[in-house]
Amino acid sequence: MVDLSRFSKQFKVLSGGALLVLAYSPMLWDMSSSKKVFVDKGGTLLSGNTSVLNGKPIFRAKLTDSLTSGYLGQSKVARLDVSNLGSQRVASATDKKTEPLRFAEIKSGPYKGGKLIKGTIHNNFYVDARKLSIPVKVIDKVIKSLSSKIDFRRSLKKGDQFEIAFNSKNELIYSKIKTKRKQASVYKFGKEGYFFENGEKVDGLRPGGTFAPPIKGRMRVSSPFGLRIHPVTKRYKRHTGVDLAANHGTPVYAIYDGVVTRASRYSGYGKCVDIKHKNGYASRYAHLSRFAVRPGAKVRKGQLIAFSGASGVATGPHLHLELARNNVNLNPLRVKMIPAEKPKRVSNNVQFSSLKNYFGKLSNSVK
Repeated sequence: MVDLSRFSKQFKVLSGGALLVLAYSPMLWDMSSSKKVFVDKGGTLLSGNTSVLNGKPIFRAKLTDSLTSGYLGQSKVARLDVSNLGSQRVASATDKKTEPLRFAEIKSGPYKGGKLIKGTIHNNFYVDARKLSIPVKVIDKVIKSLSSKIDFRRSLKKGDQFEIAFNSKNELIYSKIKTKRKQASVYKFGKEGYFFENGEKVDGLRPGGTFAPPIKGRMRVSSPFGLRIHPVTKRYKRHTGVDLAANHGTPVYAIYDGVVTRASRYSGYGKCVDIKHKNGYASRYAHLSRFAVRPGAKVRKGQLIAFSGASGVATGPHLHLELARNNVNLNPLRVKMIPAEKPKRVSNNVQFSSLKNYFGKLSNSVK
């Protein structure tokens, strides 16, 4: 008698394997054709996974960095260089529409051998730039250079334009982002770095910073800035700083980074510490009891520099604080921070103008 149960188990195994093969066959077909790109008779470059029926493509996939082309029925496969495609249309991965690959080769000047590519925002800047085979290193530099002018997350909309030029070493040499409301450009000017169109250096603006309190805790003003009756001479005299109430030996801290130019007795100020800051600013701490720094020392904002006292012409222990800019005294309680320095500018305006004109003509040549 035949054991049907044994054949039943074998049949289940065979049928299960057949179903598994059928389920994965599209994926295997996909993998086998993932690096082929076909060009139809109309001159359209189709990238990624492309199958051809009677000489016509029947499906597409995403664009890859290395493009390979071939025709049905040909045994040889030829490689295509993206830089030589001219105005041929490249198929998009996520968009069924095709976009012209608009580019120009830089055949003269300091950046000979580079390329300028124009593009349009469809999804987001990064994705659309990568579809045009612009190197990741170049895209990152564009975002970093123009992020202070363009909000790449919110400002860019569908239809906005961008231009990117890079040399043979994949270094950014020029870029322009143009939206409906504004545009911004950046240029690489020799070894000096990157500059905006107005000649200001990218990242050339050194930020300012807020002042730190000279003593910790609640500060009480015992004598304000400006005209007052001097507590010792009893005459009207301009007070060039503010007096802050402080017990003898209270720690005194630097209000900003700088270099100590004085740590000694100085006239009626008694024991005095002077610190030179950037942008022409300087601070003075007077009537001290002892020092915690020496002349020439570099100090950081909030660093201990001395202890309060009543040295010099004083009626009691306190801290006399002065702030000046370019030797002009300011009220230290009204100035909250050191403003940012003026940005650095390009060294040669004539050569920079020539560079801008060169990229302008190169951009106009790309339609």
